[in-house]
Amino acid sequence: MPNVLFDSMGVQVQVQNETNDRLTTWTSSLTSLGYSLSYTDFSNPISQQLDGIDVLVMTTHQYFQATSPPSPPPVLPDPIPSWQCFSYQSVDLFGIPQWVSGGGGLLLFTNHSGFQSEPPPNNAPYWPINDIALAASFGIATAFATFGTGVPGQTLMMKPTTEAPPAITNGVSSVQAWDSGGIFFPPFSGVGKGVPLVTLPSTGCSDLSGLGYDPTNFVFGALYPFGSGNVIVLGHSGIVGNQGTPQPSRGQIDSGDNLTFLNNCIAYLV
Repeated sequence: MPNVLFDSMGVQVQVQNETNDRLTTWTSSLTSLGYSLSYTDFSNPISQQLDGIDVLVMTTHQYFQATSPPSPPPVLPDPIPSWQCFSYQSVDLFGIPQWVSGGGGLLLFTNHSGFQSEPPPNNAPYWPINDIALAASFGIATAFATFGTGVPGQTLMMKPTTEAPPAITNGVSSVQAWDSGGIFFPPFSGVGKGVPLVTLPSTGCSDLSGLGYDPTNFVFGALYPFGSGNVIVLGHSGIVGNQGTPQPSRGQIDSGDNLTFLNNCIAYLV
């Protein structure tokens, strides 16, 4: 039975623990497919918890406390204290790539930076900073970008590439996300053998952060062989969230073929 380890310091996992309703669509699907799921102990280095693990999933490594809705059920306190340092320890910036090089699979979700025109927390630039550092430890270049349509309520409609492995794109005609962080492609350094999985829309997409990044230089998802293992980087962790859940963004697991795409990514990394 393949073992999938979720980062407990991932935004989406924290919201699941706070609301009991964020990841259950995906986790139930993975369990039904025969995967064994577990979660990291946030008080210890991640790289010291990877023995026997096939895939490590990082759903945007950043603190988030959900707020209570206007009606029950109430939101529980985040089990991770707000003062906890979310920067990856140096032992992980070395140890996680070492584990992947030995045959492990990493599914890493970065996220958008900030919307220049919106109030906190959406305009906060901190969302992707830790995962940008982890990606860099593999030589994968990312940026503080926010690619979107700029039209309220309009999602990015994206298609898988012809270069993507069929095992990842089988049954996937579209991937949808509210926006995307910046994944440079082709990579400017490091592994140098990345494969684009999902491209950003060719029209109607721009960098909403105000930093002026050109979306034609970026993708929503890419695959990078690394030693004997693989890394998949995706641009927005909100695609794993249950449909209808509002925080930290409206969940999109049922939008397009997101669920199939995510499950294919896990299977490929295994």
